[in-house]
Amino acid sequence: MSSYNYIDTPNSNLVCCICHAPFIDPTSTRTCSHTFCHECIDRALEHVAQCPVDRSPLTLNDLIPANPIVRHLVDELVVKCPQGSEGCTHTCQRQLLASHIKESCQYVHVPCSEDGCDQLVLKKDVGKHAHDCASRLTECEGCGSKVKPTDAEAHQSDCPAKTVICSFCSDGFPRSDLATHNSTCPDIVIPCTHVDNGCPWTGPRYTLSDSHISSCPYESIKGFFATNSSRMSTLTDENKILKCKVEALEGIIQTMRREMQSVQSALGPWYRPEGSYPSLPRQTSSPESALQSRGRPTSLESPLTTTGTYAQLGSPYASTSTTPDALAAYFPPEANENLPWLERRLNHTSLYGGTSSMDVNGRLYNESTSHTPVAPINLSTTLEGSLAGLRESIVTLSASVDSLARRHDIELRNETLRSNEEISRLNYTMHGLRMQVHNIMMDRNAQVTGRISDPSQGWSEGETGPPMQYGFFTPRPPSFSPATKL
Repeated sequence: MSSYNYIDTPNSNLVCCICHAPFIDPTSTRTCSHTFCHECIDRALEHVAQCPVDRSPLTLNDLIPANPIVRHLVDELVVKCPQGSEGCTHTCQRQLLASHIKESCQYVHVPCSEDGCDQLVLKKDVGKHAHDCASRLTECEGCGSKVKPTDAEAHQSDCPAKTVICSFCSDGFPRSDLATHNSTCPDIVIPCTHVDNGCPWTGPRYTLSDSHISSCPYESIKGFFATNSSRMSTLTDENKILKCKVEALEGIIQTMRREMQSVQSALGPWYRPEGSYPSLPRQTSSPESALQSRGRPTSLESPLTTTGTYAQLGSPYASTSTTPDALAAYFPPEANENLPWLERRLNHTSLYGGTSSMDVNGRLYNESTSHTPVAPINLSTTLEGSLAGLRESIVTLSASVDSLARRHDIELRNETLRSNEEISRLNYTMHGLRMQVHNIMMDRNAQVTGRISDPSQGWSEGETGPPMQYGFFTPRPPSFSPATKL
């Protein structure tokens, strides 16, 4: 409790210099022996680590509990009950105030003990409130059940112990026996037992077995109704099972329809409705044997020309009339086999956007990179036939590439030999030029140093013969055989 109402003015030696109230949980310092409230000195040291009185350095480790005499003095101060505003006039020592409020003070607010009531009342008014509380439970005098006062009137209309009067036979009985009485009351109006089959009769229960059953037309065929009801129940169960199966089959059909649409989209132009394909003849030879019967392509034959006749080799539908090729725009046209190879090469180069040039030896060079020719796909056959034709084209193209690689190796070898010969010629020519330049430099050096004398004066002193005449060096021409190496 942070605040108290003191009867007398407290001694100034028992007052905290921070909160200016008597000590609560007094705490002293070891360094300067000043006493404060424990909570007050804690808050003060959080801001400044100094004693609030003399400003000396101070930490939490320097705090100790105050002398017990100081504690007893502040605990024996007389205070008023904090519930004085509610009417409590009790006074006691400060150390006894907590037990007074907890045990004996009648002006403390306590919660109501009834379930569902959250109202706070004074402890002295608990009994009065319990009698008037709207959430208290009272016992019904008839059935003994617990009900709230607010639900008492509604309970009277539903109480099973209350006596009710039958409107047909005027007998009185508890409400809890109403269902049993209605099932046995002889005067209650009921329909015929064959009302489900169509009998419209209604009347008192005692007349049903006495007069109506013997004259009811549905009584004589009740066996048929029983059999028919059993059969209808069986058919209803079977229909439910069949309905579940039909729903499952419809789901499977929807899934298969979506899968078929995906397959049609994947096949593209190779998809044909049922019955539009010609019959497939049985093939006894493999694409490899057919390729061998045709023979390997010549070295001057274009791969595109070779693969252009795949429909005649492995496709039995080449003569079948179909719609125009849907993918013709994505494939190059076939080369004309009647033109010479060089002209077809030029046509092929110009077709794919490249330019060609001819060197002095008649070799053809393509100045720009050309696209790789692709064999056209025959869409008039099935996908299996088209794939077989593509496989044959790949085999033929492989043979053509192999032949082209061998030709390229031979041409590269010849070019290497010619390059070696040219380098040899340049080597011998450079050697001759070097010797000539050497002779010229020797003559120039001799003229500068005076080592060469005038011809009219004869030989110079120390010379044993005419000066050496340096002429031009004529190198021996090399042999230009194909086997010459550097």
